[in-house]
Amino acid sequence: MALSYLIRTQNASQFHASDTCFTKQNYHTGTDMPNDLFSAATPVGVLGGSVAMLSNTGVDATDEYTVVPGTGAVGTRAVGLFVNNASGRPWEMNQAVASGKITVAKGKPSVEVDVYETYEQNKASGASASEWDLISYNVGDALYCSANGLLTNEVAPNGQIIGYVTKAPSVNSLALGLDVEV
Repeated sequence: MALSYLIRTQNASQFHASDTCFTKQNYHTGTDMPNDLFSAATPVGVLGGSVAMLSNTGVDATDEYTVVPGTGAVGTRAVGLFVNNASGRPWEMNQAVASGKITVAKGKPSVEVDVYETYEQNKASGASASEWDLISYNVGDALYCSANGLLTNEVAPNGQIIGYVTKAPSVNSLALGLDVEV
């Protein structure tokens, strides 16, 4: 599913995909927190439903329409959510790679995503996996961008609200519904 529209508003496809859109590791490799959604065989790239932000550093900063995977870091601003997966490496044939463009959902749509943080990330450095708590989402929760570029209800260092929860994940439906605010 990645990202599914409930109420469509605007797709912005004028954004240039930074090379980092194709080199971001999109799966967890640590043994402390095994992840059964992605494996080491999963290619690098951005995931549909993850946060897109404008590039403000390095070579890409000269192009106002270049997007990179979100980090939630101080000084960064999200512009929307990636609509489709952009996986692979720059030399592989892929729609986003071939065109150099990537589609971003913006303009306050209502969407459902199936990629979001499930464990809290803001623990003290060196905390073991057993100290991490599961995140529970509730309707009305503000959503932010995690350091991994995924949605979370933990406040990001930049404080930017990406959207608000309209449907909490459950055992019957793992999708997270939200009204996007960027």
